[in-house]
Amino acid sequence: MQQLKSDLKELVNLKLRNQIDDIVYNEETNRLSTELNELRQQMLILEEEEDQNEKIKERVDEIIQVLSSCQDILEQFDDNLFNALVEKITILSPAHFVFTLKSGMSIDETLDLKVID
Repeated sequence: MQQLKSDLKELVNLKLRNQIDDIVYNEETNRLSTELNELRQQMLILEEEEDQNEKIKERVDEIIQVLSSCQDILEQFDDNLFNALVEKITILSPAHFVFTLKSGMSIDETLDLKVID
């Protein structure tokens, strides 16, 4: 990006000194501006991805802390642990659930419901 900005400045300087043709100046300015805008867009996307990755890392670290604090094997449902790990539950049908963990991972569960006569 710095190189493109420098090239644009150089074009302006050439134009100010009347050392470049108007058509060439316009073409080069448009080309460099387009490249610079594309790079800015890519940079924004990368920054957003980096932010998302950092948030996921923080959530995973929180989950690791919660799991590390559990010293015993679970013998029954632990409401606190469940709430610390699960962000939301999506119910797709009475026997089909999607658990979305705070790490961003999803777990799809389908229950095998048997009707007893």
